[in-house]
Amino acid sequence: MVTKDEAVRSAQTFLQQVVYPDRADSIVMRPDTAIEFTYGWTVRFDFKEHLETSDPSYAPFTSVVVVPHDGSAADFAPTSMPAAEYMALHASGNWPSRKGQ
Repeated sequence: MVTKDEAVRSAQTFLQQVVYPDRADSIVMRPDTAIEFTYGWTVRFDFKEHLETSDPSYAPFTSVVVVPHDGSAADFAPTSMPAAEYMALHASGNWPSRKGQ
């Protein structure tokens, strides 16, 4: 099981090293909004520029990172559904497989 602090660190590493290495100093983690689900944690983040100006053009396209409890790599939740629904589908085993793609 991944703790909340570990999930926040994992999400931050994912964002700073994989997704936004050119904006690593701009990433602001929001550990107060982390939510634990059976499948793992959702952790929100924002960009410093968005927080300082409230200008939506500075906001991240998606602000939810998923950190699975099983140690799998952090990734973004899909934007096509609420994060809680995505997490419930994973926990139930009903998330579509990529087999045959």
